[in-house]
Amino acid sequence: MTPRTLGVRSDLIFHRAQGVVTDRGEYLLVRTPDNPTYHWGNFLLFAEAPRAGDLERWAVLSRQEIGEPHEVGHLVFGWDSTEKGEVEPFVAAGFELEHSLVMSTDAVAPPANPNREAELRALASDEDFARAVELQVLIGLEDGFEPDGHRIFRERKIAGYRRMTEAGLGHWFGAFLDGELVADLGLFWEGGLARYQNVSTHPEYRRRGLAGTLLHFAAGYSLDHGLRQAGLERFVIVADEDYFAKDLYRSLGFETLEEAWGVGWHAGLGPLELP
Repeated sequence: MTPRTLGVRSDLIFHRAQGVVTDRGEYLLVRTPDNPTYHWGNFLLFAEAPRAGDLERWAVLSRQEIGEPHEVGHLVFGWDSTEKGEVEPFVAAGFELEHSLVMSTDAVAPPANPNREAELRALASDEDFARAVELQVLIGLEDGFEPDGHRIFRERKIAGYRRMTEAGLGHWFGAFLDGELVADLGLFWEGGLARYQNVSTHPEYRRRGLAGTLLHFAAGYSLDHGLRQAGLERFVIVADEDYFAKDLYRSLGFETLEEAWGVGWHAGLGPLELP
């Protein structure tokens, strides 16, 4: 299976660096052994959008490749197509529909109202990355995630991003005010694509221009520290279709090039009724 869409091609930067991707022809098996509770790191990625009968067929394949959904705690399917496909049987069975906008630009524009107070830099020390974990956990609590499990998940994710940093694949960035990490994000690259990750701002420091300022800073820093030599083609960022962040990204020069779809179930969504 040869990835086609911009969203999947940039997703694979992280799946290949942090996990194992196995080509099964019709689909890619994505596993992240170091983070087994990562739903979108342990799933099947199909070449085409779902059609009639695919729910039963895909569920059988996932049981074989990933395990019983109630044992592993989730069941997730993505597809390398901008088509929505026939998702109704999945939703009726208990899956949640995922809909995202894949946005891109060849140059990140400066924000109209930059934050000039924060210290902006790439994270480097143990303390820096520990602060990133704490900020990501705080954001997760705000979104309603279970505290203990989410902390473990975030520790593993940040550890994976740090390994990518040490391998020269990108950087994790932070904005600091009075020594406190108040906003962060990642920017990593492969094959000419540079993909942003997890743009986050501390709840008490929002609406101060931190996210836009950090997005622009990360692009410039990365071009000066390896991205230019890697042959940059495009910056890529993915936003939830219903989330206001897409408007911020548009203000920095990003435009929507694709829609991305997927379906996922986890225990918190309630019962799963497979055929």
